[in-house]
Amino acid sequence: MTPIWHDGPLDALVWDGQSPVAWSVAEDGPYAAGLLGDARAIRQGLAAALIRKLAGDSDDVRLTRSPAGAPMVSAPGGWYLSLSSRGAHALIGAARQPIAVDREVADDHPPLWDMLTPTEADALHRLPALAQPQAWLRRWTIKEAHAKLIGEPRRIRPESIETVVTDPTHATATFEGTSRCWSRSTTDAIETIAQWSQP
Repeated sequence: MTPIWHDGPLDALVWDGQSPVAWSVAEDGPYAAGLLGDARAIRQGLAAALIRKLAGDSDDVRLTRSPAGAPMVSAPGGWYLSLSSRGAHALIGAARQPIAVDREVADDHPPLWDMLTPTEADALHRLPALAQPQAWLRRWTIKEAHAKLIGEPRRIRPESIETVVTDPTHATATFEGTSRCWSRSTTDAIETIAQWSQP
């Protein structure tokens, strides 16, 4: 199932009732107006607003955290949530199946080769030098999203996750299972969604 990428107000979100949704939103923008607290509280308020919208404007939206610190939806039941924040901008993923998202601000830093598998490093070496930083960053977002999907990203070494990029949007990641991943590039970042592949 292809995810829905959404930018802008939640009122404009058209949801088909099934697809995972990733909402890219400024933490200091108009959609955060009225939310109080630090950046983490604002992100949680935005995440609750997304769940409320998808769950049919349910008033009872409660978020908690897993023992590893990942956000979870305790009410209403049957929802999964993931958050990623970089540069005063958040990417919030919500779905009826486990979901994980990652957002990284684009830059021109050279690839960190030791965080790649030999196959990944070989694929990057075959690209023109100017294309390598963005290609590396995309693979990094895929690895991060996959590690979050597992649930304990800090215990997983990046080089143990094998990514396979099939086109500018689609990829897979494998470590303790295989995920399907979708990526997009915005004006200043790369964003990725991961969900488990169906058996």
